[in-house]
Amino acid sequence: MTKRFVLLSCLLLILSSSPAWAYDRSEFLFLDEIEIGMTGIGKTIVAGDIIEEFTVDVLGVIDQPGTLSDFIVVQVSGDVIGRTGGIAQGMSGSPVYVDGKLIGAISRAANWSKAITPIGLVTPIEPMLEVLDRARQATILASPAPSAVLADVGLLEMKGQAQDDLVAALPDVIFSYPVSSPFITTGMSGRSLDILMSGLPTHGTSTKMITDILDIGFQPTFRGLASLGLSLIPLAGSASGATTDPATLVAGGSVGVALATGDMAAGSLGTITYRDGDTLVGYGHPFINNGSSQFPLASVSIISTMKSFEASFKLGTLGEPLGTILEDRSAAIGGRLGPVADLIDLLLTVEDVDRNLTQEYSIGLVKEPQLVPNLLLSMGYQAIDTTLDRVGQGTVEVTYEIQGDNMPFPLERRDVFFSSADIAIYAPWQLASIVAFLEYNAYDDPKITSISASMQITEEIRGIQINGLVLDRSYYAPGDTVNYEVALQTFQGEARVERGSLQIPADLISDIVVIRAYGGPRYLEDGEAPREFDGLADLIDAIETIPAYDELTVELFAVNLLGVDPSALFGVGDEMVTFPGYVIYDEREVAVPLLLDANSAATTEPDTPPRGPGW
Repeated sequence: MTKRFVLLSCLLLILSSSPAWAYDRSEFLFLDEIEIGMTGIGKTIVAGDIIEEFTVDVLGVIDQPGTLSDFIVVQVSGDVIGRTGGIAQGMSGSPVYVDGKLIGAISRAANWSKAITPIGLVTPIEPMLEVLDRARQATILASPAPSAVLADVGLLEMKGQAQDDLVAALPDVIFSYPVSSPFITTGMSGRSLDILMSGLPTHGTSTKMITDILDIGFQPTFRGLASLGLSLIPLAGSASGATTDPATLVAGGSVGVALATGDMAAGSLGTITYRDGDTLVGYGHPFINNGSSQFPLASVSIISTMKSFEASFKLGTLGEPLGTILEDRSAAIGGRLGPVADLIDLLLTVEDVDRNLTQEYSIGLVKEPQLVPNLLLSMGYQAIDTTLDRVGQGTVEVTYEIQGDNMPFPLERRDVFFSSADIAIYAPWQLASIVAFLEYNAYDDPKITSISASMQITEEIRGIQINGLVLDRSYYAPGDTVNYEVALQTFQGEARVERGSLQIPADLISDIVVIRAYGGPRYLEDGEAPREFDGLADLIDAIETIPAYDELTVELFAVNLLGVDPSALFGVGDEMVTFPGYVIYDEREVAVPLLLDANSAATTEPDTPPRGPGW
């Protein structure tokens, strides 16, 4: 930030008297008024709903280029700090006052060899008010007084607390680390939380998913929330203790940002810095730095503040949504009490066929495309694990329906998967992939409003293996009919043969034809161009018509002798048979000459046929 102190002070005087100025300047102490040695108080909740005070001593100001890199350095003390073990996670946003005037919010803890810990960094109130007043287009300018600036002192942001020897070795450096907003969940545990926070690799299964089959360049990513800077607090509880009275949401009180509500809930908690009517700011740092947002603003119940060697943290639960977080910026989150952000209605129905048990899970999800797929994946996992009360083999039949305000018609799809190891992954994985595919399609924003998935699961492995493929002849000519027999073996059950025929086009130009029997969808061949879509309706239709895994396909392929690669296959025609509820796995193929002498005919089969979905 430049040091044109006199000029900016004049600007502040002008702004403070301008009709555009939305606040009474007497409520605040701005950066240009901060002096070393000032003493004040901070406010926060340690447990329950009682706002308590702690002592704050101003050590100076870190003045770096840009308004978002300026901080007030403070030392904190008092009984509250002793009980919390320092500046705890969840204290971010705690308002700090000097002479009864708000100077900003605690946003970071820090280590400095020249000061007795605990010390912290306060985000000045100016950029926080800019978040609050963004809709009013009021810009607040200020520069620290030269006498308050810590000359020749640098600031180094760390992921965690710096080692003592490093702090001692660099006396002119303040090492800061985030006082993050604890991320808490309700109705989730175990591996679903691992997925929620850590995500899954793009290709986490061997099963071909929707985006693999359509092959139009987009692959969904299931990034965990930890990649957005959120840290999970190991607590699962109800929201019964949280307030439903907006009047209790005051400076120093707790506030939450929800990503999911209902039978499973997830979100973060922090502290309110300032409230102006129905509008408030808090945290003193971003939630996930989402910019303009539509997140539910939730009440919070603080159970206690726990001391920890690494970082103390607040334990709490999210309550009812009482408004909407509209801004998620570097300096703060800003929101408004009243109308609550629209959510995606998610209904997960899981039936344990073996135990004749059905459970439903009703959840509201934020309408944020980068978050919804991973929320779906982790919560789908949780719904299955909770209902089955086991992890292991099985078969799942699933039906999806996705509706949106901008979708020409609902997307409906059914499929079946099996696994000898973990049946929980496949249905949620495909659903999350489809939703990600829709959210990031090139044509229209689907504006998804509701998602439902109904899953029927049995521990039985219901699979049919393709054991062989036999043709009636060793060579063919264009216009001929290919008669085939597919040998099928039900998993630990009976064997059977499926018979059928394929017609070779009379005008086909190729030196061979390949007959392949396979289950479910297939990848594009090298001789096939990716499908072209006319719009969102065409894309939805393509997703709906991709074969399910209980469909047996026998397909005729040929090569384009005049193409760039004369050995590249392309599909010519197929026949399909459905075996409801049974996954068709493995594949067989036979290649035969076209218009060649019978003596030169040959057949080939793959050396190692691929396994089925989830095997």
